[in-house]
Amino acid sequence: MPTIKDVAKLAGVSISTASYALNNVPNVHPETKERILNAAKALNYYPNGVARNLKTKRTGNIGVFVYGFSGPIFSDVLEGIRKKLQENDYNIIVSSGKSSSNLLRERQVDGAIIFDAELSDATLINIAKHGLPVFVLDRKLQGQNIFSSVIDNEGLVFKFIEKMIQKGYKDYAYLSGPEDAFNNNHRYDGFKQALETYGIRTHRYIKSDFTIQGGYLAGKAIVESKNPPRFIYCANDESAIGLMQALKEHHVQIPNDIAIAGFDNIYLGEYMSPKLTTIGINHVLWGTTVADALLKIIQNKETENFEHPEGSIIMRESC
Repeated sequence: MPTIKDVAKLAGVSISTASYALNNVPNVHPETKERILNAAKALNYYPNGVARNLKTKRTGNIGVFVYGFSGPIFSDVLEGIRKKLQENDYNIIVSSGKSSSNLLRERQVDGAIIFDAELSDATLINIAKHGLPVFVLDRKLQGQNIFSSVIDNEGLVFKFIEKMIQKGYKDYAYLSGPEDAFNNNHRYDGFKQALETYGIRTHRYIKSDFTIQGGYLAGKAIVESKNPPRFIYCANDESAIGLMQALKEHHVQIPNDIAIAGFDNIYLGEYMSPKLTTIGINHVLWGTTVADALLKIIQNKETENFEHPEGSIIMRESC
C-alpha cells in the first residue's frame, strides 16, 4: 500500500509539502500542488481520513439536521446546500432523530445546519458554545456561534392577505400546520394582523398538519359544514393541494365558490387545476446561501451581513 512518503518521493518534494497539498492547505504553489496530486493519483494513494482529522481538527463534513425527509421543501434546501458544499470539497451528512444529537456531541461535523425543531434550544446552545458553528433555519435562537436564517413568514402573509382584502374577500379561514411549528405560528400571526388591520374581526381556524392528506381531510369536513368560508388561506402548499382535491371531488368551484392560496410555491402547485396561488420562496437558493455563509465562518473569512430569504406573491388561478 502506497504511503505519503512514496507520493513525496515521486513528486520530488518533502513529506510535509506533500501533506500540505493533500490536505488542501493553501500555502503550496499551484504547480507543485498539481504535481503532488498527480503523483498521488498515479500511486492510487488516499490520505488516512482519521489521521488527517486528528492533525487538522477538521472532518471535512457539514451536518444538515432535518425532522423528516418527505416533501419538496427539504429536498430543495438540501440540493442548494449540497451544491455549495460540493463546490468547496466538503461532504454533506444528513441526519434525523436521535443520531443527530450524537453527531453533534461527538463533533463528527465542522458545522451544522439545523432544520429540526426536535433538536432543543438547550442542546444547540450547549454544542455551539464549545466552538461548533450552528445555523438554524426558520427558527430564532441566540447564543455564541449560533446564526439564524428566517423567512419573513409573518410579513409575507400579511401582505398577501392585505392584497386579498383589497380584492374584495371578506370571509376568511386559516388552514394550519402543526401548532408547535415556528413557521405555522408566524404565518398565522401575519394572517390575523392583516384581518385586524382592516377591521375583519372574525375568521375560522382549521387544524391540520402541513400534509396533502391533512388538507384533504379538512376539505371533506368543510364541505359537510354549514356556511363554508369564502377564502381559505393554507399554511403551506401541500395542505392547499389536498384541500383543493377534496373540494373538487364534491363539485365545489375554485375560486368561484371558495378561493384558496398557500405558501412555498412547490412544483406541483403550478400543475393543479386551477393553478394554485401562493407565496414563493427559492428554497434551493436559500440552501446555497446558508451553506456559503457557514463555510466562510468555518474558514474564518469575513462574512457579509447575511440576507434572509426573500419571498414573493405568485398570483395564479385559485383566487
